[in-house]
Amino acid sequence: IKCRASGLRPKCAVIVATVRALKMHGGGPPVSAGRPLAREYKEENVDLVTRGAANLCKHIENARKFGVNVVVAVNKFKTDTDAEIEAVKAASMKAGAYDAVMSNHWAEGGAGAADLARAVEAACKDADESNFKFLYDVNLSIQEKIESISREIYGADGVDYAPLAEKQIAQYTEAGFGNLPICIAKTQYSFSCDAS
Repeated sequence: IKCRASGLRPKCAVIVATVRALKMHGGGPPVSAGRPLAREYKEENVDLVTRGAANLCKHIENARKFGVNVVVAVNKFKTDTDAEIEAVKAASMKAGAYDAVMSNHWAEGGAGAADLARAVEAACKDADESNFKFLYDVNLSIQEKIESISREIYGADGVDYAPLAEKQIAQYTEAGFGNLPICIAKTQYSFSCDAS
């Protein structure tokens, strides 16, 4: 939406990943505020990271649909092991990322993000701005735009509209809002509420 309004054409997307989040996506136990972390999050578990990387790979695939280079920033925490970080990097590169680098800025300040900065700079230099593209034509109907996002980004096989949604879409279209871009709220469960 910002690119449509501003005319900016990005060359790179940075996706931030953590080993802990990928372990959660890989089927790790729930994490609750105020409760101690389960041992799966404090001990090396490359298998859990690898399984959870499927979520990251889908994000990489989605970002590449816009014609930009993708850099994955692996935010390092003190419990992350070299093997787990390498598993994230390997999955990212296999999924088509331009680069995947560890970022340790929480412990090292700006120096800990220097590799990330160099990767983003290289990704931008190697990108062709003319490759940037939008996911849908803004002049499509509201339903067609929603369906395009649902299929291309979330992997849906279609969209079912409740009667209230159909009524609201008709009202928005009649009011002249039919040619505006669509924004769909996303949660960490948007691809699936089932980590398996």
